[in-house]
Amino acid sequence: MTTDRTIRLLKIAFWIGAVTDALAAIIMIFPDLRVLIFGSENEVITPDYRYALGMGASLMVGWTVLLIWGSLKPVERRGLLVLTVFPVISGIVLAQIYAVSSGYISLKNILPVWIHLTLISSFFMFSYFSSKRWSQT
Repeated sequence: MTTDRTIRLLKIAFWIGAVTDALAAIIMIFPDLRVLIFGSENEVITPDYRYALGMGASLMVGWTVLLIWGSLKPVERRGLLVLTVFPVISGIVLAQIYAVSSGYISLKNILPVWIHLTLISSFFMFSYFSSKRWSQT
């Protein structure tokens, strides 16, 4: 893989991650969107729930900015892609598994999210290892 293709691949990975995190932050900031997407009905937004969403949204916005920053020097900052998969995405999936097992979110509603996270995690790792191979030659 050429240098230009490697850089382009990494930038695409960073931007896919940034857009994904930005969308997650928007859902956290506007919890009524979550009801539309995940199908939770009659959800009461309590102060403690709003607090947890605010904390999560702040972290999502921060990670969005971090991934955009990574895209500015994608080869040098490619390690951020691995950190995004382990522990960030894997931690999110574990929390979602808990939500499904407790009946908070239905499996059919979270399955598209898991497919998306699996695809982007695979793409991140592919991009990372492809760029590592290029940088060693």
